[in-house]
Formats: sequence, C-alpha cells, structure tokens
Amino acid sequence: MVVLRRWTTSLPALSALVSAGLWHATRTDERRDVATEVLGLFLGLGVAVYAIGILPGDVLVRQYLLQSDGGAVRTFARWANYGGRVHVLLPAAIVLFWLSSVARRNWRVWCAVLIGSSLIQHAFKFLVGRSRPSGSSLGFPSGHTTAAATFAIVLVYIASREQLSRAQRVILDALGVSLMLAVGWARIMRHAHWPSDVLGGFLLGIGCAAAAAWWASSHAEAAAESQRVGDPEAPRQMMPTTSQS
Repeated sequence: MVVLRRWTTSLPALSALVSAGLWHATRTDERRDVATEVLGLFLGLGVAVYAIGILPGDVLVRQYLLQSDGGAVRTFARWANYGGRVHVLLPAAIVLFWLSSVARRNWRVWCAVLIGSSLIQHAFKFLVGRSRPSGSSLGFPSGHTTAAATFAIVLVYIASREQLSRAQRVILDALGVSLMLAVGWARIMRHAHWPSDVLGGFLLGIGCAAAAAWWASSHAEAAAESQRVGDPEAPRQMMPTTSQS
C-alpha cells in the first residue's frame, strides 16, 4: 500500500510543481536547473524501466485506477484521450500563436519543442523497448502524455510572460495542468500504457518545455542587454574629473 500511495500521489505532485510558481521564475538559471533536473529524472526512470521492465507499483496503480472503469468513466477517458493528439494540439497551438504576442515572438522555439519532444519519445520507445499492457507495441514513454505535457507547460510559461491578471493566469495554469493530467489518466484507463509510461511522458514533456523556456528567456535577456548597451539615448556614466590647482 505504501508503493500504491507513492504512485498515486506522484502525478498530482507534478501539477503542484507548476502551480507553486516554479515556472514563473524570473531568473533563467532557475529554468535551466528545472530542465536539467526533470530531464535527469526522466533518464533515471528510463534506465529503471529498461533494467527492470514493469516497475513496482505499475500493476497496483493500474488495477486501482481500472476499478472505476465504468460507462461514464470510459466515455470521459475516450474524450480526454484526444487532448494528446495532434488533431487537438495543433489547432490549440495555432490559436495560442494568434492570441499571444509572446508566443509569436519565439514561435520557432515553441514549434521546435512541440515537434522535438515527440521525436525524442519515439526514439526512447525503441531504446527502452518495453511493451504496453495490451499488445506488443512499445510504450515508454507515453507519446500522448509527452505531447500534452509539453504543450501545457509552454502554455503556462507564455501565460506567465503575458500581461494578464492573476485570475487569468490561474485559469490558464489550471487548464494546462488539467489537460496534462487528464491525458495521462486516460492513457492508463484505455489500457494503452503502464503508469510509469505516463510518468515518463510527464517528465519528458515538462523537461523539454523547461529547456525551451530557458532558451527563450536567455536569448530575450541577451537581446535586451545588447539593445541597452547599443542605445545612444541610454544614460552615459560620467567619468570623474579632478581639478588641477
């Protein structure tokens, strides 16, 4: 039961990581540290899955969640599953670029991370080589969850850089985190992934999005510093003068 409690609380803990304000950090080195630590956790989890296979708690958590696999739950899981598909995330990204000047300013970065995280998860599926609960196709990490987590954290970061009210930021944060968690839950409920596949997707998506946020922030600060130094209207530092008697 201790293992079960740890696994069932690990996914909400990721949402707490976001809502605690870690993604609203003002220093680029903080975002770099987040990206490094989360991607390190992903690599560690991948090594464990490769070495062990089905991890302790995978079966217990899956059985615990599937106990509530009724008609209404199954219907909701089917709809939530769409949140990790390109048919939903691509239009959502287009709307985000249309509405947000911050998103448009670094649209190449966000497109690169949304596509790149998908390519990385495909590569890790072959490297780790663990099958899904049903069927023989490879499952670690979950592609749907990786895509949803990447988009969710990009949304949270962009919202933190826009001139929005606190209530608007909270709504967007909750929307992004809810999307991420709902997709991960749906992948388990639809017998598509082990819980550790979903956890791996969360870590990979969050880590990739944090790395993109770090890159965007560092380049924005460098550009601002360059503009400040090269601005002829900037106040000049007066050199001290000495009077000669």
